[in-house]
Amino acid sequence: MRLLFNNDRGFTLIELLIALTIFAIGLLAIAKLQVSAIRDNTNSSTRTLGASLAQGVVEEVLSRESDDPLLRINGTNAALIDPDNLDGDGDATTLKFEGAMGYTASWTVTADSPVNQVSQIVVNVVDTTGRTTTLTAYKRYIN
Repeated sequence: MRLLFNNDRGFTLIELLIALTIFAIGLLAIAKLQVSAIRDNTNSSTRTLGASLAQGVVEEVLSRESDDPLLRINGTNAALIDPDNLDGDGDATTLKFEGAMGYTASWTVTADSPVNQVSQIVVNVVDTTGRTTTLTAYKRYIN
């Protein structure tokens, strides 16, 4: 048995317009979330690259022998990791990373900190946005 209704004619034009408006608002919200996600992923990538480069410089300094003079000298950029100016920046005290979009690294060595015969190495990597990533490491040295 089938019941017939007098107003069984489908959607009205106003109902259709309201449904399309709600759908469009939902799509705009999703588009805004997508833009936000892309921006946040870019920032995350920038920070990750800075941390990786800082870790690489720390490992370069820590790989030196315990009797290396670098570990007994106090000073900024005491480690001349780029003595031949391979990055073309005109000095040996900072290192610009090839292919890393202009990131630069600098480091400070403090001998006998926090205890005798231990050097503190602080590495700072500045990314393209000006944000600095800092890593601190310690290495024992022999006189």
